[in-house]
Amino acid sequence: MEKEASQVAEASVTAQAVLEADIWGHNTLQSAARTACEALEVRGVKSGRSLRSRLTTLSSQVRERLRGALHMGVKRALAIVSLHYTVNLEAVSDGYILPDDDEEAKKEVMKLEEAAEAPGTALASLFEEDVVPPTPSADAGDSKS
Repeated sequence: MEKEASQVAEASVTAQAVLEADIWGHNTLQSAARTACEALEVRGVKSGRSLRSRLTTLSSQVRERLRGALHMGVKRALAIVSLHYTVNLEAVSDGYILPDDDEEAKKEVMKLEEAAEAPGTALASLFEEDVVPPTPSADAGDSKS
């Protein structure tokens, strides 16, 4: 009987430790979600909302922001190119046709990426302020629950 009581006590201590670790992990995730929502100025997340709700809202809004950034970046890039060159924007909007052979297609894509690397980096840097959210402060959300 004493051995069983000892085993039950040991199991209870282990279960308590696991529970505390899970609670700590949940609180850490909740704090991280809150910090991300605050840093990205996510709308519609109230302080009492569940972790799942916060992450779902965050994911949805980040997706929409990325989609908006992609569209804005492509439109700005086309606008800048069309300022300097006569471009058939309708033809450009149909996309680029690659060779059917996979190896040839890979080589063509690599060649295009290499040619676009420096000018693409320069152009992208012009849009960073509009697209990339500011860095959150070091203490944002650390002390809140």
